[in-house]
Amino acid sequence: MTSTRRSFRLLPIKQVHVYREVFTQLDKLVSGLRPGERLSSERELAERLGVSRVSVREALRALESMGKIEIRRNAGAFVLDPEGTLPVEHLLGGLEPSLESLQWLTDLRAAIETRVVQLLAARPDADLGPAAEFLERAAAELDDQDTEQGSLDLRFEAILARAAGNPMLERTQKWVHQAWVTAWGEYGRAPGDRRTLHAEHLAILAALRGDDGGADGSRAMRLMEAHVDCHVRTTREEGERP
Repeated sequence: MTSTRRSFRLLPIKQVHVYREVFTQLDKLVSGLRPGERLSSERELAERLGVSRVSVREALRALESMGKIEIRRNAGAFVLDPEGTLPVEHLLGGLEPSLESLQWLTDLRAAIETRVVQLLAARPDADLGPAAEFLERAAAELDDQDTEQGSLDLRFEAILARAAGNPMLERTQKWVHQAWVTAWGEYGRAPGDRRTLHAEHLAILAALRGDDGGADGSRAMRLMEAHVDCHVRTTREEGERP
């Protein structure tokens, strides 16, 4: 890992209590469905829960980052793995979300994501098309998002793991992603603003694809390190729970 780590820019999850409730309700809904089943539309879910479509959309993206559902363009959200990999409690061990436990989780996630990039760099036949397509959609989504709100969207990293071709690593990543979304959601803040994270994703993909004249695995790894291997800041401002 990098010897000098920058600090995460921690941003609030707006209406965090609404986010937690919507996420909990949709997670419970998904757990009762079978793989392949389609969820109701965003509009229908929002009406049922009495919240905005934006709140539903954020929760669905979090569930997709955890590998529980797949959001298909112009088709809706479909169940992939309703129960997830393993109970998140097994990983979090009953720890309350705190600056220290979030740092431990950050260290673990950094190890997973950088290994994914290392494997991708060693596979010249890896299909990076889905990652490029996702980033195109994500760029369009930015105009409809509050970019000054913390993001728990890990869909880009999940796509890279699928392309890396190691199912055990992919499954472990899903477990870590589930813990990440759960812990940061409980803390009420999330690391990084959406536009900055999107720009970092673009740079990682460009390095893997060799858009600057030849794929550079070592540069892609450095970029991923800088993206995830960060300090959870310990100032009084960041230590306050919302």
